[in-house]
Amino acid sequence: MSRSILALALLASVTFAPAQTPLQSVIDAAEKHITAELLGAHLGFLADDLLEGRGVGTRGDYLSRLYIKAVFEGLGLEAAGTDGKWEQEVPIIGINAQVSRKLTAKAKDGRSLSFTAPRDYTAFAGRVDNVTEWKNAELVFIGYGIDAPEQEWDDYKGVDLAGKVVLVMNNDPSDDPKLFAGKTRLYYGRWSYKYEEAARRGAIGVIVIHTTPSAGYPFQVIQTGQGQERFWLPFAKIEKTLAIRSWCSEDAARSLAALGGHDLDELRSKAETRAFRPVPLGVTVDVATTNTVRIIKSANVLGKIPGTDPGLRDEAVVVTAHFDHLGKGRPVGDDDVYNGALDNASGMSALLALAKACANLDAPPRRTILFAAVTAEESGLLGSLYYARNPTIPPKKIIANYNIDGINIWGPTKDIAMIGYGKNSLTDLAAAVAKRRGRVLVANPETDKGYFYRSDHFSFARIGVPSAYFKAGNDFHERGDVRRRIKLSYTGTRYHQPSDEYDARWNLEGGALDTRLLLECLLRTVADDDPPTWTPGDEFEKLR
Repeated sequence: MSRSILALALLASVTFAPAQTPLQSVIDAAEKHITAELLGAHLGFLADDLLEGRGVGTRGDYLSRLYIKAVFEGLGLEAAGTDGKWEQEVPIIGINAQVSRKLTAKAKDGRSLSFTAPRDYTAFAGRVDNVTEWKNAELVFIGYGIDAPEQEWDDYKGVDLAGKVVLVMNNDPSDDPKLFAGKTRLYYGRWSYKYEEAARRGAIGVIVIHTTPSAGYPFQVIQTGQGQERFWLPFAKIEKTLAIRSWCSEDAARSLAALGGHDLDELRSKAETRAFRPVPLGVTVDVATTNTVRIIKSANVLGKIPGTDPGLRDEAVVVTAHFDHLGKGRPVGDDDVYNGALDNASGMSALLALAKACANLDAPPRRTILFAAVTAEESGLLGSLYYARNPTIPPKKIIANYNIDGINIWGPTKDIAMIGYGKNSLTDLAAAVAKRRGRVLVANPETDKGYFYRSDHFSFARIGVPSAYFKAGNDFHERGDVRRRIKLSYTGTRYHQPSDEYDARWNLEGGALDTRLLLECLLRTVADDDPPTWTPGDEFEKLR
């Protein structure tokens, strides 16, 4: 019997704090503060046009932080930012790259092609230079662009990429269940890893081939960002960076390969084995961007409820949600505000509801609970990454992280999904809590999308903190077929689009139920004598 299930079985003997109030009574009383109405109230404000999409460094960013601070302070939380303040300032570099010389490709025989942004590709500067460029740079197809010694997989084979641009596939090999966890995407499959690894090899650029199955979203999501400001944490002096990062459509990739006399499908087929070697395509590429660089001030907003157990109060469970979204951008119709209602005003509303529930506990927690509203998630998890690099609590003392990135807006479900199911002991705890509530915890069915590496919990996992991230289930109590179709359509039509707007008709009862389940997981983690652990053999176990 797992430790978490045993804890539930011995519930009557477990206490939450020195006041000896039974844990279950504390949970039952606290969860009454989490209601669909409260979620809707926070959500309606944060997703309003007044906040202009909560873009990093904008008025909406400031108003979001002001609102969150006011809620935290009103609940009686303690400021947990820098020097006893509510905020931890996050230094951010903004780079607005405009294509000044469009992407062209030239074959050895003089034939050439030109491409249009954002129809065919996107180009973002990766350096704080006034101009970044590829100038007649050799293009090399690098397969998946993965170097994984533990898998005996190396797509680079020692090829010198200095000054070159690589064309790379998104995702990781998935046909063999013994390699790269089969259909489950690892970090090797994330586009961010492709950029990082190629930069380490001396490449000056990367073009990631977009396909909807490999990305998990249509090309329009990529196109939306072209010409928009991109954000970075300050670069370290020794950090290798790409001059330009790029995505291209599958059709554009096919044309690039064909220009050099290659068939894209044949290249991709060869890349599915360990024997693959990089393929110089016989093509050079040329593109340039003119960049406007500025320093931006944003911040994480941090509030805490201090623990009271003398032996455990220095330890903490961190609850995260990002408050930022994309701000104002390329109009779709007459709407240029990317409100980010589901992503992630909804998750922020759930964090604020959790904070209210925890601020009204009948007995104080044994461990500290830190609520972290983080910035710039949409820009590369920058807020949580900065916190992980500059934690206000020693990493070894952060025993767990619960992250919220979108909640259930479609109605109550019998199930609830977990991103990273099975990666750590929080899975057993959540499964036991779900069962007690008459529900079932399921693994997220879209394991090929790599969701574990796409939100703020990943920043904590990278410093060894066991993390959990819940998503809405699919087994709806009512009108299941209809609700599943509506839920499925979100990614294709509303994700990172101006149409992700708050609708007062949303059924937030499902979100409330899921948030109450998360509250119980949080409070049991705070109360448990033993901290959570990674599953033996997990990729993050060695970091703890």
